[in-house]
Amino acid sequence: MPTNSILSQMPIDLGDNLILRFAHSADVDALAEFNGRVFEDERVEHGIRGLMSGYHPTVKASDFTLVEDTHTNKIVSSMCLISQTWAYRGIPFKLGRPEVVVTEPEYRRRGLVRKQFEVIHALSASRGELMQGITGIPWYYRQFGYEMAMEVDGGRAIAGIDLPKLKDGDSEKYHLRPVVDDDHAFIRELYDCASCRQPFSTLRSETEWSYEFGGRSENDFAHWKWLIIETAERERLGYVQYYPWIEDNALYIVQMELKSGVGYLNLMPSVLRGLWKIAQTKPKWGNHQKRELESLMLELGSTHPAYHALLGNKIYEYEPYGLYIRIPNLVAFLQHIRPALQKNLVGTVAEGYNGELKLNYYRSGMQLKFNDGRITDISTWSPDSVEDGDARLPDLTFLQLLCGRRRFNELKTNFVDCDGRDEAGVLLDCLFPPFTGNVWCLS
Repeated sequence: MPTNSILSQMPIDLGDNLILRFAHSADVDALAEFNGRVFEDERVEHGIRGLMSGYHPTVKASDFTLVEDTHTNKIVSSMCLISQTWAYRGIPFKLGRPEVVVTEPEYRRRGLVRKQFEVIHALSASRGELMQGITGIPWYYRQFGYEMAMEVDGGRAIAGIDLPKLKDGDSEKYHLRPVVDDDHAFIRELYDCASCRQPFSTLRSETEWSYEFGGRSENDFAHWKWLIIETAERERLGYVQYYPWIEDNALYIVQMELKSGVGYLNLMPSVLRGLWKIAQTKPKWGNHQKRELESLMLELGSTHPAYHALLGNKIYEYEPYGLYIRIPNLVAFLQHIRPALQKNLVGTVAEGYNGELKLNYYRSGMQLKFNDGRITDISTWSPDSVEDGDARLPDLTFLQLLCGRRRFNELKTNFVDCDGRDEAGVLLDCLFPPFTGNVWCLS
């Protein structure tokens, strides 16, 4: 560890009786209680215990930072790093997820979260993680170098009263049943196939899959239930993953995949009716206790094959939120995924492209050089003026292109200081195709 790293300075005296340190196993009860109380959510308390239990495949107690008031011996702020492996077009890369960021109200606006982000970012860098991603409230994480660059949580909702009805005398041709151990390999195979539809996906090791299938507490905030879609003859056709509580008047379905050769059109009516029956048996969470179940929420991304089988005009579209993304070294990240970027050009108008692309971020820049569609160089470049370069992208707007949330002309419309040559815009759109899915990212 470099001697000038903030990691080597831990624990850090922040003044005012406050100490920033890494957590240890003796902090589990206090940290879990603190998070559950401030978040006002029992599931968060269970989730913290799971992350710190020693059984989680990628997180341990020392992956949490906490600020302790030595005068009261109370924890007043904390967060953690969840290390994961993601992939871009099949190329794995390490990603760190800062999560469960929380501070006692009376200790806010003292820079406690900022200092912890310095530590978490240094810890992530020490693990070779090329990207960080976090979900959270609007604007807040922009302060720490993040941009809402990737879609998350988009979907479609259908009210219970609008579900397709089974005709009198007919019986269901397709059914849902709980997953058993023998189904695990089937689910993993379908998940891997579905991951190829979108540029970004999450990879899981054998240990991580085992933890997802059976290692979490029933009350963990990241605990999901699984169902198998099958025929009356017990042939497996696909799977569903759903949240086992009712929130916002809805049962949330977060994954749905079918095996090759099976289409959604015939299956969806039976699947929707089966999910509605399950929804009616599920508990309502927290302040949703007095609200009636109204709908099924298919939170599968802004696009998904299942949506085309939702027939009728009573489908409600929900715009995606944003996943905050930070890439501390853009050149290093693009060099890592260079083979995939070259493949992105194949079959587009930029296939076989020759030339260079200079990107002006106003305070810094980057250039890419191409020879017959091969990217021969990705390096930093320093613009001499605000007008230099082939495309100008203010602040962190380039991340929205890279992560597939916006096309170049969309950025030009939304940011008047985003501009460039038409050829550069076309090339950028070919290099960085849209991402319209919903990465299964919380580990």
